[in-house]
Amino acid sequence: MLTLLALVLLAQTATGHAQDTPWFEVKPGNSYQTRFSLANDTPPEDTSALRELLQKHLTIHEAMQNPRMNDSEWRRLVQKTPQEIADLLATEGYFKTKTATVQPSVNLAEFHISLPPQAKVSQVNVAITGEIQQPSHLTTLEAAQKSWPLPVNSTFTQQAWTTAKRELLATLLRAEFPNAKITTSQAMVNPQTQEVLITLAMDSGPAVRIGEVHIHGLQHYKESLIRPLNTLKTGAPYRQADLLTLQNSFMATGKFRSVDVVAKTETLNTDHSADIDVTVHEMEQNTVRVGVGASTNTGARIVFNYTDRNLFDRGLLWDSSLRLEQRLQAVTSNITFLTDDKGNRDSIQNSVTRTDLEGQITTAVQNGVRRYWGQPGIFEQYIGANLLYEFLTVDGESSQFNKAATLAYGLNMRKLDHPLAPTKGWILNTQFQLAPLDKLSDGRFLQSQARLQGFYPLTQSTQWLGRIEVGTVTGARSVPATYLFRAGGDQSVRGYAFQSLGVQEADAIVGGRVLLTGSSEIVQWLTSSWGAAMFVDFGHAANSWKDYDPAFGYGLGVRWRSPIGPVGVDIAYGEETKEYRLHFNLGVNF
Repeated sequence: MLTLLALVLLAQTATGHAQDTPWFEVKPGNSYQTRFSLANDTPPEDTSALRELLQKHLTIHEAMQNPRMNDSEWRRLVQKTPQEIADLLATEGYFKTKTATVQPSVNLAEFHISLPPQAKVSQVNVAITGEIQQPSHLTTLEAAQKSWPLPVNSTFTQQAWTTAKRELLATLLRAEFPNAKITTSQAMVNPQTQEVLITLAMDSGPAVRIGEVHIHGLQHYKESLIRPLNTLKTGAPYRQADLLTLQNSFMATGKFRSVDVVAKTETLNTDHSADIDVTVHEMEQNTVRVGVGASTNTGARIVFNYTDRNLFDRGLLWDSSLRLEQRLQAVTSNITFLTDDKGNRDSIQNSVTRTDLEGQITTAVQNGVRRYWGQPGIFEQYIGANLLYEFLTVDGESSQFNKAATLAYGLNMRKLDHPLAPTKGWILNTQFQLAPLDKLSDGRFLQSQARLQGFYPLTQSTQWLGRIEVGTVTGARSVPATYLFRAGGDQSVRGYAFQSLGVQEADAIVGGRVLLTGSSEIVQWLTSSWGAAMFVDFGHAANSWKDYDPAFGYGLGVRWRSPIGPVGVDIAYGEETKEYRLHFNLGVNF
């Protein structure tokens, strides 16, 4: 009778396990193996995260990699594993998970897991006390309350709970409450109903204002020259983002190797203001650099650069270079003044550039001045004036001399999640150059140009990149070649040589008065650093929109997230030329 009863129980057990949903197994060698299945009639749709959790963090799987593993240790780990499974799955909101263990053979352990319903948030009690309750701070309080990312009926996991607390606290810390802290933190789980009651209390502490800004570490520069770089105003509300803006203001000068900005929020003044310490580490005053390289646009190159970071002992930054490339040679000089007390940044540019492209040789001598204002890298504007003398030779035609005196206005805006390797955001660059006087130019004209780039994550590992650029020249018929447009190359239309798309004139390709180019690219990241890309580019330059006929390029590429920015190598096919070309890109073209 007992034997018959045991057989019935074994049959029922076997039937129950046979109905389990096969999940995954781990067998690193020939000795030991684990097998997992789900006993739920309706298992979760996506169990990949749970599978990865168990594969990576169960002690038994780590021990299976050890060649010293023996049968005694194996049996101990098999007995221990159901509790570890319950503990790990609890972090994903599955509380009171039940696991049945079966060993069909000595070296094989099967774990049949019964998942409870995933826990849901049933009630949220979040209280923020302190000075933030004052009427003058109600906007900040409401923004903090609305930012709570774990509302009622949302799935509860340990990571979501930790992230929610951290984000709410960060909302206060980034505002004028840098001393905010959590006073109560509790998540009560009812294992019978799988409901979670959240109780969280925070003390904002006092509202902090900006105190005095102290600069330390200056050796070669007078503080009176550096002081206008300070973007903070004494008495203004404390904002963590404003400290970063101050740091960027100092770093943008090119004079400092590093800049540390520390707010003394733990030792406030009697008026609840926090003094700011700015500690700078200066770069060498004079540097000489030599660089070699190559690009698919202009060929092999060697560059000689000389920098003086304290020209005339007035804090002026003089950056000069000699650039020798196969299709481009240039001598440049750029003197940048320190930011003045109104936030203006002035510069003087001088250059001589010679290019030999597609049958056109251009030698351009330019002398210009510019004034920038705004926040670099976020919202920046400039105005400028430039005098151009141009010597032009086109294959099959005689040489000519052009000149133009122009006034310029530009606007640069960007919103990116990362300055060097963005995955989400956009960049907008616009520029207008006007030659208003016939006496100083060969004719009056206006050049208008705009470029928009977009970055968007389609999935966690798939990214879309888009670009569109448009330009027009209106006015006089005789416009210097420097202000006309051509397309083609790494950052334009891939599949075509650098600036090979334009207007046919004799035996050469010259610039046109209108330009439109664009690109759409999909990048699939295979690892955190390496990815594969597929893209379509289009564009051309012409003398009028009615003559505009875009050329298309298609291709595949490899992407690498290097420490200095994204690197891309592409093979592109030019539909118009029926040729394949290799393209190389480093960084994001701002």
